[in-house]
Amino acid sequence: MQAVAENVETKKWDVVGMALSILCGIHCLSVPFLMGVLPMVGLDFVANHEFEWVMMSVIFVVAGVTYFNGYRRHRQAGIFVFLLLGVFVFAIVRPLLAEEYHPIATIIGGCIFIAGHWKNWHWHRPGCKKPCCSGASD
Repeated sequence: MQAVAENVETKKWDVVGMALSILCGIHCLSVPFLMGVLPMVGLDFVANHEFEWVMMSVIFVVAGVTYFNGYRRHRQAGIFVFLLLGVFVFAIVRPLLAEEYHPIATIIGGCIFIAGHWKNWHWHRPGCKKPCCSGASD
């Protein structure tokens, strides 16, 4: 029964991770259009680079924890490819690009994390008869 609860908890974190990645993409695409309005409504902090790094760090941590917990259940090491690629795009490729290309890199990195969360969730699909999905191995 504990395995089923852990499975549900991992899926919840996958949903949180997907939502954070989507919000990150929306943020990156909308901030250039809202630069004039943000200070008037007291949200000018969302346009600075420190906020972006905090947001990306939260995404990295949620993905890392969720992927690791998923791996413990389904033993598919390929899940870590999504984590490594996403971090690579966000933390290494994106800073090397000119500012106008940051939204593109952010969308690509976010899509990698979303795909990883979806795959992690998929490997826990309800119709799966493997012990990792049913909790029979515990």
